[in-house]
Amino acid sequence: MSASGGYVSGVKKIKIEVSAHHAHLSRKDLDILFGKNYQLKPIKALSQTGQFASKETIKIKTKDGQIDDVRILGPTRPNTQVELSRTECFELKIDPPVLECTCPDKKGGCAQVEIVGPKGKVKRCAAILAHRHIHCDPSSAKKMGLKNKQLVSVKTNGKRSITFHNILVRTRKDFVCRMHLDTDEANAAGIKQGDFGQII
Repeated sequence: MSASGGYVSGVKKIKIEVSAHHAHLSRKDLDILFGKNYQLKPIKALSQTGQFASKETIKIKTKDGQIDDVRILGPTRPNTQVELSRTECFELKIDPPVLECTCPDKKGGCAQVEIVGPKGKVKRCAAILAHRHIHCDPSSAKKMGLKNKQLVSVKTNGKRSITFHNILVRTRKDFVCRMHLDTDEANAAGIKQGDFGQII
């Protein structure tokens, strides 16, 4: 393994993590939903440096449905964003775009949802389907021949093995090598948290 623990040395294998629905909140919206100057309470560190799952959850509502107990991931970000699976979007009757999960939608294409917390609620064009992606530090990316913003394919293993295409590579010095899929994608391929795929 590399020092970052994300790929097998000499082989283009990447550890896969499965992301259930979650939300990233702006400081402004956190104040509205939980009270002014509220601080998120970390309960679990995530694989990416400085990222954590918080104790706090919210509700995501549309006129056609509701999803309870959506976990907030910290720390706060410049823009509020809600990452859902396609199945959940069917239930809510919304059709959000597939976007890079740290890229605010400048064209206003994100689906509008109501976000409900214990102290307040907001309506935001914030719901997206996260573009499947690989986090990678520059050193590991170089060893694997990967470049920032490159699109690659990854083959999975097992009885439901499939090849995922159009996986966005994102490099940054504080990233740990991981591939992120949502629950729909992982279930379709029979993937469990921590399985490996091969970059082809």
